[in-house]
Amino acid sequence: MNKIHPVFILIMRFLLGFIFIYASYEKILDPAKFARDISNYHVVPFGLENAIAIILPWLELIIGLGMILGVCIDANAFISGGLLILFIVLITQAIFRGFNIDCGCGLKEGEVVGWSKIVENMLFLGACYIVHESKSRLLEFYPKSSL
Repeated sequence: MNKIHPVFILIMRFLLGFIFIYASYEKILDPAKFARDISNYHVVPFGLENAIAIILPWLELIIGLGMILGVCIDANAFISGGLLILFIVLITQAIFRGFNIDCGCGLKEGEVVGWSKIVENMLFLGACYIVHESKSRLLEFYPKSSL
């Protein structure tokens, strides 16, 4: 990953950070709606969607802030990549089960699950991979130790 200019990686980091912060905003303000969106996927045991609706948006906010501020970039890129893989799996199963539900992503109000959401999340996942594997970083204030 040394062939990608560090400024481009910095821009990707900032974009990912802003996307995660923006996605967390509505979920933090209305966790009950987000819990209903989670429940619509029919994969989480009853009652657990409330805990997820409270914890996940704050995790997204912390990831976004960490990406922008340059704190623990490797960890933030790794965790956000894991979340994106989870989102891709959940959206895919909803499509195959024929659900016509709000994705609950927080990026666009009322957007239903579909292949475009999977492609969008795969692009974000690719950006997370590039940021994680980058060797030269700009504005990284708490890097991973070399040990």
